Amino acid sequence: MSTQFEFLGPLKALVNGDEIIEVDATNIREALEKLQESYDGLLSRLLSDSGTVHRHINIFLNEEDIQLKDNLQTALSPGDKVTLISAIAGG
Repeated sequence: MSTQFEFLGPLKALVNGDEIIEVDATNIREALEKLQESYDGLLSRLLSDSGTVHRHINIFLNEEDIQLKDNLQTALSPGDKVTLISAIAGG
Protein backbone atom coordinates (compact mmCIF):
# COMPACT_ATOMS: atom_id res chain seq x y z
CA MET A 1 0.00 0.00 0.00
CA SER A 2 1.29 3.46 -0.84
CA THR A 3 0.78 6.97 0.49
CA GLN A 4 -2.04 9.10 -0.89
CA PHE A 5 -1.29 12.67 -1.95
CA GLU A 6 -4.04 15.26 -2.33
CA PHE A 7 -3.47 18.73 -3.77
CA LEU A 8 -6.21 21.22 -2.84
CA GLY A 9 -7.31 24.57 -4.24
CA PRO A 10 -4.99 26.20 -6.78
CA LEU A 11 -2.36 23.50 -6.22
CA LYS A 12 -4.63 20.97 -7.92
CA ALA A 13 -3.65 22.52 -11.27
CA LEU A 14 -0.05 21.40 -10.65
CA VAL A 15 -1.19 17.77 -10.89
CA ASN A 16 -3.57 18.26 -13.83
CA GLY A 17 -6.59 18.17 -11.53
CA ASP A 18 -5.92 14.64 -10.33
CA GLU A 19 -7.90 13.95 -7.15
CA ILE A 20 -5.70 11.44 -5.29
CA ILE A 21 -2.22 10.36 -6.34
CA GLU A 22 -0.63 7.22 -4.94
CA VAL A 23 3.12 7.36 -4.26
CA ASP A 24 5.55 4.80 -2.86
CA ALA A 25 8.26 6.67 -0.90
CA THR A 26 9.97 6.62 2.48
CA ASN A 27 9.58 10.35 3.22
CA ILE A 28 7.85 13.47 1.90
CA ARG A 29 10.87 14.79 -0.03
CA GLU A 30 11.31 11.49 -1.87
CA ALA A 31 7.59 11.41 -2.69
CA LEU A 32 7.65 14.94 -4.10
CA GLU A 33 10.69 14.06 -6.21
CA LYS A 34 8.81 11.05 -7.59
CA LEU A 35 5.77 13.21 -8.32
CA GLN A 36 8.04 15.64 -10.20
CA GLU A 37 8.71 12.81 -12.69
CA SER A 38 5.02 12.83 -13.69
CA TYR A 39 4.18 16.48 -13.09
CA ASP A 40 6.89 18.69 -14.57
CA GLY A 41 7.51 21.91 -12.64
CA LEU A 42 5.90 20.66 -9.44
CA LEU A 43 8.97 21.01 -7.22
CA SER A 44 9.73 24.56 -8.30
CA ARG A 45 6.20 25.60 -7.29
CA LEU A 46 6.42 23.90 -3.88
CA LEU A 47 10.07 24.31 -2.86
CA SER A 48 12.49 27.23 -2.78
CA ASP A 49 15.89 27.15 -4.48
CA SER A 50 17.35 26.07 -1.14
CA GLY A 51 15.00 23.07 -1.03
CA THR A 52 12.68 24.25 1.73
CA VAL A 53 8.90 24.44 1.44
CA HIS A 54 7.70 27.84 0.20
CA ARG A 55 6.12 29.91 2.99
CA HIS A 56 2.74 29.93 1.25
CA ILE A 57 2.57 26.12 0.98
CA ASN A 58 1.25 23.99 3.83
CA ILE A 59 1.83 20.25 3.87
CA PHE A 60 -0.04 17.97 6.26
CA LEU A 61 0.55 14.31 7.02
CA ASN A 62 -2.64 12.75 8.34
CA GLU A 63 -3.87 16.26 9.24
CA GLU A 64 -0.69 17.19 11.16
CA ASP A 65 1.54 19.97 9.83
CA ILE A 66 4.89 18.50 8.78
CA GLN A 67 6.61 21.57 10.26
CA LEU A 68 5.76 20.06 13.65
CA LYS A 69 7.44 16.82 12.59
CA ASP A 70 10.61 16.40 10.49
CA ASN A 71 9.46 18.70 7.67
CA LEU A 72 10.38 17.17 4.28
CA GLN A 73 12.21 14.31 5.99
CA THR A 74 8.98 13.23 7.71
CA ALA A 75 8.68 9.47 7.30
CA LEU A 76 5.77 7.99 5.37
CA SER A 77 3.99 4.74 6.11
CA PRO A 78 1.61 2.75 3.91
CA GLY A 79 -1.88 4.18 4.18
CA ASP A 80 -0.78 7.71 5.14
CA LYS A 81 -2.46 10.70 3.52
CA VAL A 82 -0.52 13.84 2.61
CA THR A 83 -2.48 17.01 1.85
CA LEU A 84 -0.96 20.08 0.22
CA ILE A 85 -2.71 23.44 0.56
CA SER A 86 -1.78 26.90 -0.63
CA ALA A 87 -2.08 29.52 2.12
CA ILE A 88 -4.49 32.35 1.39
CA ALA A 89 -3.75 35.88 2.52
CA GLY A 90 -5.71 39.04 2.23
CA GLY A 91 -7.52 41.61 4.13
